[in-house]
Amino acid sequence: MSPTDETNKIGIGERIMRGMRPVIASLPVDQMVSMAFNTGYLWTRYRNDYIGQLVIHPKHNLLPPEEFKDLQTKAIRQAFEHHYNDCEFYHGYCKNSGVRPDDIHSFDDITKIPQIPAETFKQGGILSVPENKIFTVVTTSGTSGLPSYLARDITSLGRPIIEMIRYILNVTYSIVIKTSGTTRKECYRYVMKNWYFGLFIPSVKESSSWMTQLSNYAGSVASLFGIPLDVYLKEMEFNPEKILKKIKERNKENKAMLLVGFHYTINEMMNYMDEAGKTLDLDPTGKNLCTMIVAGGWKKLSGEAVNKKDFIKKIKEHFGLIELLIVDVYGFGESNYFAADVCPSKKLHSLFSPLVITRDPDTLEVQDFGEKGLISVYDPTMNTFPAFVITDDLGRVSEHQICEDCGMTTQFIEHLGRAPKAELRSCGLKMQQLLTDKDKRELEMLRMRTPEGRK
Repeated sequence: MSPTDETNKIGIGERIMRGMRPVIASLPVDQMVSMAFNTGYLWTRYRNDYIGQLVIHPKHNLLPPEEFKDLQTKAIRQAFEHHYNDCEFYHGYCKNSGVRPDDIHSFDDITKIPQIPAETFKQGGILSVPENKIFTVVTTSGTSGLPSYLARDITSLGRPIIEMIRYILNVTYSIVIKTSGTTRKECYRYVMKNWYFGLFIPSVKESSSWMTQLSNYAGSVASLFGIPLDVYLKEMEFNPEKILKKIKERNKENKAMLLVGFHYTINEMMNYMDEAGKTLDLDPTGKNLCTMIVAGGWKKLSGEAVNKKDFIKKIKEHFGLIELLIVDVYGFGESNYFAADVCPSKKLHSLFSPLVITRDPDTLEVQDFGEKGLISVYDPTMNTFPAFVITDDLGRVSEHQICEDCGMTTQFIEHLGRAPKAELRSCGLKMQQLLTDKDKRELEMLRMRTPEGRK
């Protein structure tokens, strides 16, 4: 194929943005964004919006632990008051539990706030906003049962995007600068000229999974800066030969590739590469900043467990990437909580505003930090529904601390797999008794707003 033929295959919009990329790269966009966010932070201070302050704080991820916990407490209390007042189901649940917003005064009081078992979201549409405020609906995996349908409004989508940008500017910048051996300015210009998104996931028109929604919306933001994006699983078709060809083509011009996908999809891609006797050599030294983000559980398509260390090694060998830039992400659609291991320590760091704790799998009592239990979060950034959630994932979490390797204030989290559901089912049954016909109708409304529900 001639260069002209290849150019003709590219859309007009992308050709225009290709021409604009050097111009965008020459502008101090990172500084401009920081200035805009700093102005936004002053506005949140003026309005006493503690959630906004936590999300957009100039020292996001870098606040001293005690200062972070103080602001986090105020933000969670603000979110609790919103959901208590505006979510009929949650208001009734809190009344039954005997807890009101006025009862929350300190960090130690947060665990008094009633949490909802994740299973409950499969039984009813739990909303703290009117239906006309819903922008999109995401689903969680239904591999262990029915999927959950979870609404997002613009606020619930925007807050984690702002936090992600702050995290990149405040934390990951220093990591990638050290990896690439460049200055901050050189690194920024290089990335803006060479970045590319390749998504091993369907488009938002075809899937409503939280990973699909997040990646596609992040890609839409990136496209504003002329960063090209390809969705490899269009029309739910998985064609590894075609994907491999596309990656090779893109890598000729876009050296800083960001590849995103579910563990099982990446695994199937590597199985094809084994059968075809093919490998990639994208960035064996890390200087090009090629990155792969994997999420969605350490499972193959068959459900067989995958050893994380072996899987990372396999990615290194098949794609030619360094371990630091193979990023494991843990999260779930019932909140905006995310953890990732973008750090030389390769520990999972809680990235954003939610507080994470564990509960005893048998009694659901709150545990001390470091004990193995059910991962549970208090997420103040979710506006659409109360994202105070008990998951069925087992893990350990640390107290707030400063990571010695990356300088980030965080909680470390260790994901240890799924828990037996006996006690959670019992709790879930009690929650179901509080769900009204209105909640069940709202669940069906949410389902019909997904691509799967419209089929």
